[in-house]
Amino acid sequence: MPRLNRDVLNMAGPREVAMASLTVLDRLQDFRPEIQIMGAAAVFLELAAHLGIPAQEAFAATKNLINGDDGKRAEFRAITAYLQGEIA
Repeated sequence: MPRLNRDVLNMAGPREVAMASLTVLDRLQDFRPEIQIMGAAAVFLELAAHLGIPAQEAFAATKNLINGDDGKRAEFRAITAYLQGEIA
């Protein structure tokens, strides 16, 4: 099982994370909303377990990345716009 380097996790670039998020969302858009959210949650939980990091720790690091000093970072505002325009 690969182990996650927590230092690298906390230095993840917002642009790369946003692009990975958009890639997942692009594939999820073909499913109903209840399947979209549960599918995304299942991937998150399974990936966290696979990488040996508590899901809550990954969740907290991601929330910190999404929200910069002045609110939501531009990269993640783009995800919000994508959701509003593409995801039913």
